[in-house]
Amino acid sequence: MLCSVVIPLYNKAPYIDAALASVLAQTHADWEVVVVDDGSSDDGPARVQACLDPRVRLVRQANGGVSRARNRGIAEARGELVCFLDADDWYAPDYLRTQVGMALAYPAESYFATGFKAVTPGADARLAAAPALPQDVELVDDFYARCNRQWISFFTSSVAARRSALLPLQPCFPEGEQFGEDLDLWFRLAERHRLVQTALPLVAYRLDVGGSLSAISGRDVVLPVFARLEQRARSWPASDPARRPALLLVSNARVVVARELLEAGRRSAALAEMGRAMRDGVTRHWYSTAIMCLLFTPSMTRRWSAWRKSRITA
Repeated sequence: MLCSVVIPLYNKAPYIDAALASVLAQTHADWEVVVVDDGSSDDGPARVQACLDPRVRLVRQANGGVSRARNRGIAEARGELVCFLDADDWYAPDYLRTQVGMALAYPAESYFATGFKAVTPGADARLAAAPALPQDVELVDDFYARCNRQWISFFTSSVAARRSALLPLQPCFPEGEQFGEDLDLWFRLAERHRLVQTALPLVAYRLDVGGSLSAISGRDVVLPVFARLEQRARSWPASDPARRPALLLVSNARVVVARELLEAGRRSAALAEMGRAMRDGVTRHWYSTAIMCLLFTPSMTRRWSAWRKSRITA
């Protein structure tokens, strides 16, 4: 099975060699790489051209952002399975072998993901040393319900999808958006296909690079990806089992925004966002935040948030 690895490249010259080397080292040999240079001003494109493997192609375009670069890579891809790799991340040697194995084991499915490992300077960067076994693979039927219980356990560079599933969704990544543009595709894929995943960490996510994907926290407005999800979910029939968990996911996204507003001392705006969140369902997260809106000062909210984050990362 031919895999097309799409790499958007914009001023990541210090890292692109390692990303390409990780593909060259794959135990699955049937692959191509489509590097889309998004108007880089460094020597990253020259480093790609220095790779003599004919399976590596460089496509150039004027700077238009990472979404446009990924969409161009999908359009240029020739493989049955399209994989994504950011220029500052890298694969374990058995990554493609695992993705292909899942695609062959589940021929009726089109959406696949592996686990990943966040890597900081000086940290242990070792990834899984073997491909996923059948007992390591899970078929997810309740994607949105799973997201509410445990946030998405994969990221862009650990996702693959059949090209036949991506082409009808083009533009797959919403262009002009800097946050949550990848979530938009993961949500739309999940609404059409079941996710096949393994938790094995087969991709490294470099955390120390400027321009890396940001978390959805730290925002004072709900991301467009959640507004679009809400619009879609409201159009689904009440009998659709995905409708309520999808709307709860939107509610929780609004609650996160409300907490950010409260930390900034914008209590009225936080309460307004909580009211909008209530339309989509309430959880314990909503109730605890409502209490904070009524009783906490901004400094108390910041201390509570810092304590909670320390518990999560401990």
